[in-house]
Amino acid sequence: MGIGFNEIFNMNIPFVYAELRKAISTTGTIKQEYTALIFGQKTTAGTAVPNTVLDIFSKEEAVKKFGATSMLASAIGRYYDINKSVKLKVIALDDVATGTQATGSITIAGTATQAGTLAFYVNGRAYKVAVAVGNTASQIATLLNAKIAEYTDNQFTASVSAGVITLIAAHKGTYGNTLKTIMNYNIDDVTPLGLTLTIAGFSGGAGDPDLTTTGVQAILENNQFNLIAQPYTDNANLSIIDVALTDNFKATELLDGFCLVGVSDTVTNLTTKTDAINSAFITVLDNSSIFSTGFEQAAGMIALVGDVAQSNPGAGYLNKELAGFLPLSERIRTERNVLAGGGVATYRVMGSKVIVDRTVTTLQKDAQGISLAVDDTDLRVFLTISYVRHTFIVRMSQYQDFKVGNDNDLFGPGVQVMTPNLYKQYLVLNYEQLVSDAVCENLKAFESSVVVNKVGNRIDSSMNINVINVLIQQAMLINYAV
Repeated sequence: MGIGFNEIFNMNIPFVYAELRKAISTTGTIKQEYTALIFGQKTTAGTAVPNTVLDIFSKEEAVKKFGATSMLASAIGRYYDINKSVKLKVIALDDVATGTQATGSITIAGTATQAGTLAFYVNGRAYKVAVAVGNTASQIATLLNAKIAEYTDNQFTASVSAGVITLIAAHKGTYGNTLKTIMNYNIDDVTPLGLTLTIAGFSGGAGDPDLTTTGVQAILENNQFNLIAQPYTDNANLSIIDVALTDNFKATELLDGFCLVGVSDTVTNLTTKTDAINSAFITVLDNSSIFSTGFEQAAGMIALVGDVAQSNPGAGYLNKELAGFLPLSERIRTERNVLAGGGVATYRVMGSKVIVDRTVTTLQKDAQGISLAVDDTDLRVFLTISYVRHTFIVRMSQYQDFKVGNDNDLFGPGVQVMTPNLYKQYLVLNYEQLVSDAVCENLKAFESSVVVNKVGNRIDSSMNINVINVLIQQAMLINYAV
């Protein structure tokens, strides 16, 4: 039996040809290259064409294409503060013309009887002005308004009148409602005596882009984005995203993707929300302990998760810092326990740092309505099984177009024939590599579970994998004597 050439065939004249073909490999780690997606609204200052997928390589580029005050520029800045290795795609959307902008205000009353500093914060950024004895409310408000105007990338505008600063979100829509305002964030921030300040947080923003008419839904359904961050947290939009990502995860699509959103609400409202979503492809991040919008938080999280999952599949995110984010008050342990068990990703506070706690998906029940153990709903688990499937497909696709034979037939050397027994050997070799890379465990059980059948031109196989665990909990019993 001859060697199976693809390019060389018999001729009647002399020749010396050499065909190049990539060698088939059944060993070695398979790398999965991630693609992240961020979508949201641009301002009119941005030059980007809306509703199209763009490659964005830096925050500076985002500022030019989406506007310095845009939600996209801010979120992309958060992303690149953490991750510069996972390629990023962005879809820019226009504000809805009939939407409304969220508004807030700072009302200053009185006259300063003590010198000091007035400290106002939005999303972690400090706006501080010096106050002298005798400064009136109107004078101080004018100073603070001028300080705010010094920054060209605020996600809001400010105007002042008679001691009242009015704040208006840069975008129309609900995103503006998530901008967080605080007076005196740091422990040494003290309002000078004689002054009274009243903060009205941003509210009233309404009218978000339609994910269907803008083409976002179609883009999600026809492309692979491993990790997605976006600002629209209502259940209707999350349902559109979930339907797309659920379909993408099917064996016939193989466009696995997972969407993260940050939401600030009560424990009850958050767990009610996740019960309604119940999706392995949507992760709701508790935003209450983080001094940023949920969109910025989600962008930072896909940067962190993407960096870990791409470079070290199967690893977890517990105790990793969400770099660049300032904390607010930490949820108490009982609340975080309920949230994690109810499908909400949780965070801890360590000094001035935000620490990732438990990153679960919103999946709570299986198709039969049976509650799942929290370990089975972790985002890490789904990213890992996605990677494992990717390795099997890449490994076994090398043998596509081989002839298909039976185990009891004898074939000559050099013939490209796949048999059930040989197919099983290659499956086991791939799993052996996954165990070696500490992505999976229990090689013997896997080998025992593999079943391979030849069905005409097709080979069918089934197998049981065991994703490796990560050390999340430690329990010790210490017996003592006196």
